Amino acid sequence: MHRFVNTLAMTAAVLTLGAGLWQDWGLLATMKKMFFSYLGFFFLGALLTLAVVSVPMFEKKPDEEPKKKKNKVAKRV
Repeated sequence: MHRFVNTLAMTAAVLTLGAGLWQDWGLLATMKKMFFSYLGFFFLGALLTLAVVSVPMFEKKPDEEPKKKKNKVAKRV
């Protein structure tokens, strides 16, 4: 999951770089936007990972198997 979050954040930064080159932004503006897009996607991915990992802790655990009722009917041999 950690690799997925890093890949997502890096992809966002590279797409921002591509948009900056395409639209002819200045170097500092492009670097600032890359930095914020990387951090934003990294933290969103980390929160998503935290939510996915923490969901099983909050799920209600099923009770043990219900006790089987004894069959009072005699088995035929």
